[in-house]
This record gives sequence, C-alpha cells and structure tokens, in this order.
Amino acid sequence: MPIPLCGQGRPLPSDFGYKGEWILESRIFLFVPINTQNSDSMAAQFTSYINYGRDDWMVGFDATQLAAAIGITIDELLEANRSQRLTLEGAVPGTTGDGAPAKQYTFRVGDKEGSLIIASPTHFGSA
Repeated sequence: MPIPLCGQGRPLPSDFGYKGEWILESRIFLFVPINTQNSDSMAAQFTSYINYGRDDWMVGFDATQLAAAIGITIDELLEANRSQRLTLEGAVPGTTGDGAPAKQYTFRVGDKEGSLIIASPTHFGSA
C-alpha cells in the first residue's frame, strides 16, 4: 500500500536552493540537476540530504536518477509527481555494505517500479 504524500507536486520555494518539487512536502523532494543539458547528464549525482536537527530532516532525489531507476524520462517522472501517479511504495531501513544506516525508497509509476538507497549521514553537529 503506497505511503500518503501530502503536498505532492507542489513546486519547491524559490529560495530553497534547488529547482524541483515536493514528493512529500517538507520531507522528500525531487530536484532537477542544473547540468541535465551536458553530455555528462547521466553521470551519478549525489542525493541531497538536509538535516537541520536530528528530527528535522529532508531528502532530495535527483530526478535523473529516479527516472532512470523507474525506467521513464525525467519529464514523465515530473508529470507523474504533479498528477499524483508517482507513488512511494515503501521506505525500508537497513545498512550499506559498510554498515552505515540506510533506507531503500521504492517508487512506482503505473506498472514500473524502481528503488534508490539513501545512506544516512553519520556525523551530526555544528561548527
């Protein structure tokens, strides 16, 4: 059963620092990399992890990576998000091969499904 996604498809605030839209408002977002026109557009991108405090986190998925994982285009992914056809099927905790905490996010659009694993940062603090 898909996870409810409040605020799905709404644009990110103009001062947010990323161009994209919410999957789950204030927690999970899609961002469109600035270099999608480059020949290296399919090069691996880092997923954005924002942590204002231990309980106040956000994670952003590179639309290029998520579209590739699902097997659709970036435009199809963004349209599916805006029309609430992109579903979050699950977020399963686990660990990476190095033992770091991680979570596998599984998304679906129609009959296509894809997953991305996000390793949680292990160092928190302020300078």
